[in-house]
Order: sequence, then structure tokens, then C-alpha cells
Amino acid sequence: MPSTEKSVTEPVDSLFSWFREMHEKHPVHHDDEYGWQLFRHADITRVLTDPKTFSSDTVRLYNEPQPDFDLFLTGNLVTNDAPHHRKLRRAISHAFTPRAVSGLSERIARTVDSLLDGVSGSDTFDLIAEVAYPLPIIVVAEMLGLPAEDVPMYRAWGDALGALDAATVPPEVMESEVVPAIREMNAYILEHVRRCRENPADNVISGLAQATIDDRPLRDGDLIGLIGLTLFAGHAASMALLGNAIITFDRHPEAYAALRADRDLLPNAIEELMRLYPPFSRMARVTTTETELGGHSIGKGELVTLWSGAANRDPLRFPDPDRFDIHRDTSGHIAFGQGIHFCLGAPLARLEARIALNALFDRFDDIAVDHSGGVEFEDPMQIICPRRLPVRVSG
Repeated sequence: MPSTEKSVTEPVDSLFSWFREMHEKHPVHHDDEYGWQLFRHADITRVLTDPKTFSSDTVRLYNEPQPDFDLFLTGNLVTNDAPHHRKLRRAISHAFTPRAVSGLSERIARTVDSLLDGVSGSDTFDLIAEVAYPLPIIVVAEMLGLPAEDVPMYRAWGDALGALDAATVPPEVMESEVVPAIREMNAYILEHVRRCRENPADNVISGLAQATIDDRPLRDGDLIGLIGLTLFAGHAASMALLGNAIITFDRHPEAYAALRADRDLLPNAIEELMRLYPPFSRMARVTTTETELGGHSIGKGELVTLWSGAANRDPLRFPDPDRFDIHRDTSGHIAFGQGIHFCLGAPLARLEARIALNALFDRFDDIAVDHSGGVEFEDPMQIICPRRLPVRVSG
């Protein structure tokens, strides 16, 4: 896998260059768009571990109430605070226990093999379209009890939900793109909940349909938020991880060769990839009281943007932070968050990445980025992930 003379990660590299500048000059910074912005690992972990002072319910800062959107937010773990967050998390956590995730190994392997069979005989294909996107969305849809044939519809909804910024959504975007998609998704989810109540099966929706909070059945909004978030957030980390892995291996042929020769190095390499290229570059919180950050007084009701991508490259926490080192001690990276909002799906993302990368290594003697095919990235301010990743394979 030869490296290339030109960085295909230019949009992401520009973001990380800005992070380096902010580390040095403005580790705590304020502007009108993102509010108070934090870049240091220590400051960000302090916020993530103090949910009483820093609330996750940021949406209401800038967006007016909207019935369809509010229904989704009712059960959205990302924007809920304790105690409701804790109750929601308990209702779905059984699906993500180590035993439950481990039990998905064969299903994941079968899905990967099927997807790779689909590109058999081709020496070039788009890794995102053919493997990195469909793998996790198919797996999570099957976990939930949703039909895999509806994947194109899930992607359309996901694209609309991707318009939701951590802080604000322009009213015209909310009305024209977000609300219609959420309305359609809400009805779709509730219809599947109804079917699972009538004919329970061994899937997450059937479990949630029977679950209770405070001895009462989950409300429609609870169900929609939990299922919708699992469907869309449940695939993003794996998709980004696989795409970013192949690009990074292309830039670091020695590490790539070492991983192919010794697969036991893969788990730590995956953590290093997550540190370097966390799927989501930022998180948001809002202050519930006056507080202090990095010597700055912060008022109540202020937006605080946590640049997790910057925290993972903080030289005070990770020596030589921009270097890809498959032997690095990666403990403390916050690609999956920290505290009460630590990502429930982290073990699943790790497992999917490990199985998929092993399958790619087994299936092909070499995998290289096809730079002539036109690599494209998503907006790294939203998600650090290739949108299109042509690869050339041999063997």
C-alpha cells in the first residue's frame, strides 16, 4: 500500500491544523457561532464529567419547539440529562452488554463476507458505498428488528438528521429538510413498535416495546428517540473508522505491513485511529449555573463547544499527538465521549472494525486508496469520515 504525494485528508488536516493553533494561542475561546470553545483535554474532560453544571440539552438554546422534532428528542440519549437519561439508558443497555455484542460476531462476519462477495472480481470499488456504510447500518437494523431492505430510506433520514448542528438549525432548513424526515421516521418507527408488540421477536424493538420507565410503558417519544438514535448513531463510528483506517494505512505503509503481519496489533491500532480521527469532532453543552473555565467566567445558559478532536490531539495529554502510532498508550481518548454520556455502541463499533479489517486483509493481498478515483470527505465540522473512498485491491 504505497503512500501518496498529496494528502487526501486535506479538509480534515486543515481542521487539525486549526486545533494546533488553538492549543497554543486560545485554548479557551469565544465566538457567536459556537459560544465558549474548549480545546484542551483537561478542560473538556472536566465538562464531560460534570453534567450538573454542563447540561446536554442544548437544542432549546436556538430552536423553537416543533412537535415532530420534540417527539424525537424525548428519548434522544444525547440531549437528555439525568434522571431521564439514566432511565432511558437502562431501558436499552441490555442490547450493548459485552455478552450481547460478542454474540453479534458471526452476524457481522457473515454481513462483511456478503458485502465483499458483492465486489468480487472488481479491482476497484468505493469502500464507503460497498462496505463501510452498509455493514454497520445492516447490523444495527437487524439488531433493532428493522428490515435491511429499507437501508436507502434510513440513509435519506440520516442525511436530513445530519443537518442538525450541535447548536442551531436555520428555520428554513428545519422546515424543508429536517422536520419532514423526522415526521416520516417517527411514523415508521412507531409502526414497527406496534408490530413488535403484536408479534414479539428476539430484537431490540420488541424488548423496548415491553420495557418500562417508572413502572410505565415507554412513551412514544422515548421509543422514537432510543430507536432513531441507535439506528443513526449506531453506524457512524464504524463507517468512519473503516474509511479513516484505510486512508491512514495508505499514508503509513510500515504500520499497515505490521498490522497485516500481526493481527493482534489491530485492537490498539483501532483505538489509535479513533484517537486521531474521532467520528465526531465536537460535542456541545450548556451551562446551568455560573462557572469558570480556563480562567474565564462563564454565565448561566451559555453554549459550550467541546472540540473532542482537539482534546485527542492535545500535546499535554498525548506526546507527539499528530503521529499515528499503533503501539501508543491511547487510554484517555474521548472519541466515544466520557462520563454518563459515554457511547453505548463503542464495543460494537470496535468489534465491527476489527472483523471488517481482518476480512479485508484476508480477502485481499493489498488495499490501496485509488487517488485517481476522487476521494471525497464529509464536512469534518460535523463528522470526520470519507463520503467517497475509491480503493484498488489485488489478490
